[in-house]
Amino acid sequence: MIQRILAQAVAVTLGIAMLLQVGCAGRSKSSSFYVLSPVADTEFGMKNTSGESSDIAIGISPVSLPKYLKKSQIVTRTGNNELHLAEFDRWAGKIEEDIGSVIAENLTYFLSTDNVLSYPSMEAIELDYNVKLDISRFDGSLGGQMELVARWAIFDGDGNNLYGVKATHIIEPTKGGGYADMVAAQSRALASLSRELADAIIQVSGR
Repeated sequence: MIQRILAQAVAVTLGIAMLLQVGCAGRSKSSSFYVLSPVADTEFGMKNTSGESSDIAIGISPVSLPKYLKKSQIVTRTGNNELHLAEFDRWAGKIEEDIGSVIAENLTYFLSTDNVLSYPSMEAIELDYNVKLDISRFDGSLGGQMELVARWAIFDGDGNNLYGVKATHIIEPTKGGGYADMVAAQSRALASLSRELADAIIQVSGR
């Protein structure tokens, strides 16, 4: 009788141990979520373009991105024609909206104005200039470099008069092999693009 009870206890113990092992083995890795950072939060170290405050009003229209980038997963390249979508490293929101918000924040810094808003908030104010941005590449390889390829245009506040169009190609080293390093490089690339936009707006406005 005692042997039977001991055998049953051993069997129950082994069963619990096996269930715990299966549970641990089946537990998925937790996801990490990322956001892009404006220039003031990066190590880019650029000073604002203008030394005095301004009331110039600028809107950032919805950013155009290729479909392969409009994913919740962070996209990297493993070859010239091969992409990888990270299963556990994702954007905290919509990347196109994050890009617009970061550029607006950067222009606020570079142009010393509080009147820079991205879509849809830009519709709440009367604009002096409207920036439209078409990004064709915004990715790279982990441990390598990332590339930002874009065309941008500056219009008047009503979107009728075109002041200038330019193509931009920016390359940033990732400075590390992780996804946080990739996102930091993307933030620095947006800072460089924002500086170009700020310089163009200064030239157009005659400031």
